[in-house]
Amino acid sequence: MNSQELLLSKRWILKSDNRDQYYRIKDDAKTLKKLFQDTLGYSLITNAQFIKLDKVPGVVEPWMGITQFKNKQEYQMLCYILVFLEDKDTEEQFILSHLTEFLAMKLHVDETYWLIRSNRRMFVNVVEFCKAEQLFIEDDGHSENFIKEEDTEALFENTGLSRYFMRSFVSDIFHKKLPSEFMNDDWIGLENDRGKVRSQRVYRRLLLSPGVYKDKDENDDFTYIRHYRKRIENELNQICPCDLQVYKSSAYLVLDEDSHIGEFFPKNNTMDELVVLILSQLRKRVKNGDHKRNEDEIFYMPKDQLINVIKNLIRKNNDYLPSTYRKKKIDILTEELVAYMLRLGFIVQSNLDIKVYPIAGKYLASYEEE
Repeated sequence: MNSQELLLSKRWILKSDNRDQYYRIKDDAKTLKKLFQDTLGYSLITNAQFIKLDKVPGVVEPWMGITQFKNKQEYQMLCYILVFLEDKDTEEQFILSHLTEFLAMKLHVDETYWLIRSNRRMFVNVVEFCKAEQLFIEDDGHSENFIKEEDTEALFENTGLSRYFMRSFVSDIFHKKLPSEFMNDDWIGLENDRGKVRSQRVYRRLLLSPGVYKDKDENDDFTYIRHYRKRIENELNQICPCDLQVYKSSAYLVLDEDSHIGEFFPKNNTMDELVVLILSQLRKRVKNGDHKRNEDEIFYMPKDQLINVIKNLIRKNNDYLPSTYRKKKIDILTEELVAYMLRLGFIVQSNLDIKVYPIAGKYLASYEEE
């Protein structure tokens, strides 16, 4: 994995984790900083603890949240944990009960709040995320036991990284309501549809989204890709080996097999396999005339119809599924698959209808053929 791929794939490169990686990137920081700033408008942040590429999307996508979190309250807990850590020195220790007391105060709840198992489960989920991101480390105890017993104790140590977890904004964020308003801070004083700003937005979309589609509201981005396809492909190849595929109404950045940026689809797991089967079935339904694509190669179907397609596929392929999936209620598994497809960006829900993007036509598979 080269330096560009490392920076794009990780939140930060910690010196404490891998000194060789840290110093390799630091030695080449000047070149990397220019490459990412010119191509994507990303800033390269370096200090004595870590090196970080400040990544911002071109447009908001469903998968861009913290996928481990299931509701807004977990995000709220995370923000209050960051506030709690703000007053801690690096390597300063604290115990779990002090953190729960602080959260209860900020959430304006009484001591009975932690008697509810679902609240404890949410808290542990956020703590596990913080530990994974190394905002603090667990020196003693097992915080996950807090789910079962509210009097569980654990000892943590602050790493100091929490101060760099959130982005720094150049304007007052308290008046912002939409995600796009936060992203526009990157281009304050510039016209968003011209020159470097437009190219950086397009490059970000290609790199971070499953596909870029022709759209009445965002037609300029796709038109830009069609006009400057070879230049875009050449410039993105400086970051990672890739191929830019452009069709009538959609464009896709296909990474080389040796590339290690982010996550691939499909991965070698049952959930991805089921999604591929669903997309294959939707492709066949279009070919058979069950659905008619519009001029942008997009089609709509009622959500109930998609649910029936998924349930029929599960029943048909039930014998091929692992036991954990066979034991799961079909309604629950169907709901999980629809949510997963929405998060991946293959479909979008529009009222009671499902909008199916052209990327669905790129997949074809079946368990029988395998």
